[in-house]
Amino acid sequence: MSTSTVVNTRAIVTRGAERARAVAPSPRRSRTRIARAVVGVVAAALILVYLSPIIWLVLTSFKERVDIFSSAPSLLFTPTLENYREAFLDKGFTDNIVNSAIVGVVSTGLALLVGVPAAYSLSRMRKGETFMMALLAARLLPAMVLAVPLFVLASSLGVRDSYFALIAAHLTFALPFTVWMMRGFFLAVPISLDEAARLDGCGEWRTFLRVILPIVKPGLASTGIFCLINSWNEFLFALVLTGRHTQTLPVAIPSLITPIGTSWGQVAAVGTVTILPVLIIAFIVQKHIVAGMTGGAVSAE
Repeated sequence: MSTSTVVNTRAIVTRGAERARAVAPSPRRSRTRIARAVVGVVAAALILVYLSPIIWLVLTSFKERVDIFSSAPSLLFTPTLENYREAFLDKGFTDNIVNSAIVGVVSTGLALLVGVPAAYSLSRMRKGETFMMALLAARLLPAMVLAVPLFVLASSLGVRDSYFALIAAHLTFALPFTVWMMRGFFLAVPISLDEAARLDGCGEWRTFLRVILPIVKPGLASTGIFCLINSWNEFLFALVLTGRHTQTLPVAIPSLITPIGTSWGQVAAVGTVTILPVLIIAFIVQKHIVAGMTGGAVSAE
């Protein structure tokens, strides 16, 4: 056998061995894939367990009374919209949705309108921490402490059972939260941008609106959605300050629980509609929420 033939044979064998090693997965890669698969299965199981009450709530809203109280609950049933029709058309829960939307949107808008400029000012002040501690103390006050004074004040002024009273009450927790959150985002913006804008002839308000505010849009989105969620789900102030004309959804839902019986199908229908708006808004601005929650942790230069 010639020398060239031996060399070619060895080269072919070497390439074949290299290909076999490349195709055959290493033990480390196999363990990594198995670990990832196990983590994925566990995460999916935890998500399913976490979402199971919401899934059951939605399914119950489409069930008839017989299916709800059956001894053997089943996922296979004939869906019906009767619970939604009775709750929102016959019992007037549509008005409660409108009340919750008005109070939530207006209180969130006012909190952002007042709190964002205040947060910007405090982020550029040398002694802003003192004011922040005062706001934090106001934010930590239990709602029960403020409920009775607000009720007495609203009754004395004749504004009980009005949007004004409930929106003012919601601002007691929405405004400090907005200032506290947005100050962190403004601190992440270098002061050099403010100085550069002033050198270009911008005043305080123009610097804030044209230069700084566009940078913290993710923070605005996350702060706004959290304020809206808190206002939408708030119960105590709405219970104390509202009446028949301004009741919000959290206050109106217990009316379905009566001494005669509980309309669980209608409770599930109203509960499903209650969580839908927040889920839709959160889904639309989810990218901004994630960016906003991480952006405030970055320190400025």
